[in-house]
Amino acid sequence: MPANWHGGQSTRRHVITDADIVTTPHSSCPRIISHFRRFLENGDLHRYAAAVDRAYSTSTLLAILDRGDAELRRAAVTALRSLGGHSAVEPLGRALADPDRSVRQAADVAFRQLVVRDAAPTHQRRLLQVIHLNEGGEHAAALPPTLILADQAPDYAEVHHQLAVCWQGLDDLDAAEAAYCSCLWHCRFHYPAWLGLANCRIAAGDVNEAIEALRQALSICPDLEMAKTKIEALRQRSRQDSRE
Repeated sequence: MPANWHGGQSTRRHVITDADIVTTPHSSCPRIISHFRRFLENGDLHRYAAAVDRAYSTSTLLAILDRGDAELRRAAVTALRSLGGHSAVEPLGRALADPDRSVRQAADVAFRQLVVRDAAPTHQRRLLQVIHLNEGGEHAAALPPTLILADQAPDYAEVHHQLAVCWQGLDDLDAAEAAYCSCLWHCRFHYPAWLGLANCRIAAGDVNEAIEALRQALSICPDLEMAKTKIEALRQRSRQDSRE
């Protein structure tokens, strides 16, 4: 069961109004915008999240993310980075393709943090240890605790992603692909899993399926220039192979 990330919430919550959704002059701007502009000046994310948490519920922040102008959406995404729980993962996944680049960038940071947080605190701590091992290339050491964690928290998308990284690092492409697919089953917006799946398919020589996985990643996160470059390179390889 995903953890609740609101901590000590106030019992008074902001009821969403048109002022929270529509662009307004600075003199009458919504409170979240006042807090957000202060955050941009001082960079204190903890203070910003605490101020927003006192006045806005997660459902209100998600409504702002869905209906607000670009500044409101960015303010909501930044707050959800600290305050969001399981219900925010999919909306933030959709925000990775927001029309506004600043919203997309903020959503990317928030999304990647939330998929790690999307489990009980004990499981999160164990996963962070696994991530540390995988990032250090210690895939054999990371594999046993990851398998245990996947059994304990089977709905935790990020543990399946880390399990896939383990298997891929150990050159077991079939197991890696299966784990990437499990991650995507639990979180279809997990674009790093699509990228990992593409790499497995490239290593297996399955060019068309690799291109499809890269396209899926780009449909979620259109700023992935590396994916665009890989697709073009794979297309060129496919054309060369067809001429031989």
